[in-house]
Amino acid sequence: MSEHVRSLVATSLGSAFILFVATVCASASAANQTATHQNASKAKPATGGAPLVGEFQRLFGEVGETAINSIAMGGADALAVSGHCSTAIDQGTQEFLLAWQPKISPPEKDAKPAKRSTTRAAKRQGLSPARKEKLDVLAKSAATWQLSRLIAAAPEGERSALAQEYLAHPKFARTLSMLVDLQDEDAAKVDRLARMLMAQRSEALESFPELAAAIAVVHDAPVLMQVNENLAQSAGPLVTFDHFVSAERKLSFGVRGIAPELLLYVVDIAATADEMAWALRTYAGHASVGELYDEVAYDFDNLEKGSPKKVNVAGWNLPNILRYGGICADQAYFATTVGKSIGVPCVYSTATDGVLSHAWIGFVRKAGRRPQWDEVGRFGGYQSVEGFIRDPQSGQQLSNTQMPMLVEYGLEPLADRTAATALRIAAEKLLTPVATTPPTTTTPTTPPPTKVSPEAVDQALALVRIAVHACLTDTRAWELVGRAAATGGMTTEQKEIWSADVLQMCGDDYPEFAWRTIAPMIHSITDIAKRQEALDGALAIFQDRGDLAGQILLQQASLYKAQGNLAGSGRCYEMILDRYPNDGPFAIVALLEASAILALNNDARANVTLHDRAFRAMEVPVDIAPQFSKQSNWYRAGISYSQALRIVGREQDAAIHEQRMGNVMK
Repeated sequence: MSEHVRSLVATSLGSAFILFVATVCASASAANQTATHQNASKAKPATGGAPLVGEFQRLFGEVGETAINSIAMGGADALAVSGHCSTAIDQGTQEFLLAWQPKISPPEKDAKPAKRSTTRAAKRQGLSPARKEKLDVLAKSAATWQLSRLIAAAPEGERSALAQEYLAHPKFARTLSMLVDLQDEDAAKVDRLARMLMAQRSEALESFPELAAAIAVVHDAPVLMQVNENLAQSAGPLVTFDHFVSAERKLSFGVRGIAPELLLYVVDIAATADEMAWALRTYAGHASVGELYDEVAYDFDNLEKGSPKKVNVAGWNLPNILRYGGICADQAYFATTVGKSIGVPCVYSTATDGVLSHAWIGFVRKAGRRPQWDEVGRFGGYQSVEGFIRDPQSGQQLSNTQMPMLVEYGLEPLADRTAATALRIAAEKLLTPVATTPPTTTTPTTPPPTKVSPEAVDQALALVRIAVHACLTDTRAWELVGRAAATGGMTTEQKEIWSADVLQMCGDDYPEFAWRTIAPMIHSITDIAKRQEALDGALAIFQDRGDLAGQILLQQASLYKAQGNLAGSGRCYEMILDRYPNDGPFAIVALLEASAILALNNDARANVTLHDRAFRAMEVPVDIAPQFSKQSNWYRAGISYSQALRIVGREQDAAIHEQRMGNVMK
């Protein structure tokens, strides 16, 4: 090992890793070294040309290359290397924070956070050569740590070969390591899919690293989509990869150089190869895939009469949906699937107002030189109701307010996105609880106590602050603030500052995301009076968003209930029923909870009055088949109203009420 490399290792990893790597390198056979270098030299661009000499080192650094090489040569245990890489990122974090210390001092409590324009200026001013170098080292350390953890997750007998494959595909390895979420994903499944891609699509992989990485973290589980009574399924990872590679020049945005976080919403396509090919032939170059939502005729016979859907009778697939029509779910599925087939990031969004569940399309629309997020089919009251989508990577439900943020994130320079990702990975590591006692064999199912120190929380928040200044719309970075609050290590002052920052920087454009980010901070406030005060402040901000206000009022009601203050709890429920009876199913929760309070007080007559008022305020479903209208707040409140009438002996009134409801639903 050269003195230069030793010096670099000493700077980044410390003396312990010097001895570790030196021992590994000395003990590895020359034959293994030759085989590894020959394997690495095979990685070529899809169009041919010189091998990617030094590319892995450029992306992971000399230390990173040495670490992964030590696994590839079979002389080092992947778990041990991962442990040393963990130490390296810790040291890199400390050195980075020292270099940036003037930039991370907590802001004054009343100071306003930086706006977008000043953030840009601050970002340029902050990148001195020394700070840029520390940030670069941290980014490479983060990528190496992530990759070493991926390799360590593979079966022991496969780790050496897997490391060799990653060394031979440096761009893919780097992109995947910065994209994979090792907190929520099964790393072994990601490894298996990555190996399949590297083995069977090796020539194309380095030309399309973002596409391949997105497929690796999405198709590690079956890609399925339930559209009411129909189930759509992906054609598989290799077919999906081939479709987008072969169609690259016909795709609306292409797939080269696109942020992999956006490509997640392209490669999660649930359609057969024939359907994808049909969509590409029919709609390639379509300027606004949102218009395809309305191209699907609405099957009113199904909605209003409950008749079987015509498309189901004919056979449910993309061409038949266009030919025979469907309801909103089919319209949204058709538009999003066609959009994905032609390379447009799309989401299938759903929401429920006080009457009915609904589905629509969200998509990236070309708008001059700067793409924008758009939605079609989000009618009427659904404009003010939070919509939800499925995260292709984790499978979890997300607020669709993240999508316009993601489009903005994808437009950021790659260097800024890389920096934000590295900072987020380092911050997340700091917030990962460390066991305070070793696990025992007597209680294997009981996890040991965990703890995150206040110092670690402070450092993590410092990293997050720099990350969101690099990329304001990095939603994963913002979400770490809520995670920091959940550790119990954030002070009340920190929560106030960060809540103000979130509302100031995201509240106007992304209100649902802002609320979801500050909600964990509010929930973690142990002082009940201060928590109620924080909820009052949030309610004042979001009072015009019935869906968000309803969630806040339900939280306040729960606090009052926990204190034994049933009167305060009841007031919250009444506010929901008076102000937001049609803004979401939470109104039914409020009605039932308020009814339970009256039952505790043995006030059955007041319960009838409560139901009568709530029922009258709720929107009556019109021209909707019974199986759909039964989802409405009006119907559910009406059934509860009948029960309230019978409790006080008004059997005849209950029967008349039910007859009137039946007449409406005919």
